[in-house]
Amino acid sequence: MRAYVLCGGLGTRLRSVTGDTQKALVAVHGEPFLSTVLRQLAQAGIADVVLCAHYRADQVAEQLDALSQSSGLHLQLVVEAELLGTGGALLNALREHPPEGRYLVLNADTYLQAEAYSLAAKAPGNAILAVQVAERSRYGSLRVDTTGCLLSIEEKGLQGPGLINAGVYAFGPDSFADSFVSARSLERDLLPALLQRERIEVCEYAGRFIDIGTPESFARYSTEFQTDPTQ
Repeated sequence: MRAYVLCGGLGTRLRSVTGDTQKALVAVHGEPFLSTVLRQLAQAGIADVVLCAHYRADQVAEQLDALSQSSGLHLQLVVEAELLGTGGALLNALREHPPEGRYLVLNADTYLQAEAYSLAAKAPGNAILAVQVAERSRYGSLRVDTTGCLLSIEEKGLQGPGLINAGVYAFGPDSFADSFVSARSLERDLLPALLQRERIEVCEYAGRFIDIGTPESFARYSTEFQTDPTQ
C-alpha cells in the first residue's frame, strides 16, 4: 500500500524553531521528525511513500536516500513548482504517481503511533482518522452520523472537547479521478465534493497524537514524547 505524505507547507508558525529548515526535517530526539513518521508507516505495513514537497524541497531531496535507508521504505519525491495547498498537492502527486489501489494520505507534521495508519488502511472504502481531544479549537471538528460515517468537517475554532480530524485519510484509486486541478484544500474542496457522491468512514483512534505545528506543541513533543523506535 502507498502513502502520500504532505510536507509542502511553509511552516510559518514554527519558523522561530525551524529557522531555514523544512518543518518535517526539523531535528528532534536525534533525528528528523519525518523519520519518525516514516518509521510508523513502515510498521503499519506501508511499503511505498510519495513525499509531496514545496518549501525547501531541496532539503527533502538531499535527505531522501537517508530517509529511505532509515525507514526501509521506497521513497519518491514530488516537488510543487508553486504552493498548491493540501488538495492541489495531492492531485499533483496522484497525476505524477497514480495509485494502483487504495492509498493513505497524511500530514508530515503529526505524530501518531503505527496503529493509527493500520486502522485507516484496514477500513473499507474511504476513511478519515479521528481522535478525541480535550480542546478542539486548533483543529477541524468532525460531524459523524449514527452509522459512523462523516457528515462534515467543521471549521477550526469550536471550543471544548470533541472529535477532531487527525489528518490521516484512506481513499480508493478513483476517488478523485474527476477532481479539478484548481482544488486548493483537501478539507474544504476535495472532501466535501467526495462526500456528495461517496461515504467516508470515521475511524476513531485512541493512541498518542500531537502535531508539531506551533512552538508550544513542538516543545511538548520534544519533552513528553520520547519516542521508542519500536513504537
